[in-house]
Amino acid sequence: MASSKGKAPKTLSSDTKLAAIRTAMAADDWDTALKLASRFQRLGEQASVIRRAADFQLRPNFYRQLGYDGERVRAEGVHRQMI
Repeated sequence: MASSKGKAPKTLSSDTKLAAIRTAMAADDWDTALKLASRFQRLGEQASVIRRAADFQLRPNFYRQLGYDGERVRAEGVHRQMI
């Protein structure tokens, strides 16, 4: 088993996209966090929910016409982002 003596723990660089998302989440700025996260290529099964929540910010009337509830779309996006 390799020893971790003398090795510094890995830290997240403050200039990465992920760091920006974590900063926005910590500040409860979920609109920014969703916007940034929606640009990631590999979001897995959460992709459509996160992207819809981010897109809703830009086109709220369009999504309302489709029958989406803005608060619910945003809440689902935030919940999926935290998974």
